[in-house]
Amino acid sequence: MRFLPRRRRPAVTFPPPVPVPLHTPGTEVPPGAISLEVALHIARRALTRHSSANIHSKIAMFHAAVDLEHALRTLVTALDAEEGRTP
Repeated sequence: MRFLPRRRRPAVTFPPPVPVPLHTPGTEVPPGAISLEVALHIARRALTRHSSANIHSKIAMFHAAVDLEHALRTLVTALDAEEGRTP
């Protein structure tokens, strides 16, 4: 049995990714959307989840940084809403 040579498909090119910032003012959840207790629970879970992360792993540190930043922003927003301040 003879095999026919395969035809090469043209290379697929994807458009370059558009950079998206982690923080865009004015698009966050409005203050007071969650209670302070829920924000504290989110922060405590994030701290517990990443307390034993491997500091030599770039991926683990990236995930920890993103998760902890989200928890911190949520906590600050809830605290500001409780005190009646607007960001």
